[in-house]
Amino acid sequence: MITKTTTKKIGTAVVGLAILIGSIGKFAPHLFMSLPFPLSIILWSSTGNAMPPYFMDDAWKEDEIDSWTKDGDLVVATGAKSGTTWMLYCTHQIRTKGTDLDDELYPDVSLSTPWPDLRQSRAGNWAEQKDRF
Repeated sequence: MITKTTTKKIGTAVVGLAILIGSIGKFAPHLFMSLPFPLSIILWSSTGNAMPPYFMDDAWKEDEIDSWTKDGDLVVATGAKSGTTWMLYCTHQIRTKGTDLDDELYPDVSLSTPWPDLRQSRAGNWAEQKDRF
């Protein structure tokens, strides 16, 4: 039989776990992405983080954008699931004047038109990705 003391201990443990999960969700939500799927997504979204978790906006913050863009860069801004890859391919073809895939300067459209707001790995963050750009 469950006693009042046992119920109190369980209640205290649940409250402590909720506070811990909430604190991680607020201050270090990227840690959730190191957990197995779907637990990572459940914890990510239940703590109020933006969905879907594979998008991040760190690259576009006012103090950050000038550190990785340069004069002459073209920024393609599309909504999620609205033809982003197609738009990047079209702008890449205009920029390279339709050169073929054997062009050594631009071997792959995915390499020459990166997605700075797309999380490249489950536990990835902007600081790691920025070096690749």
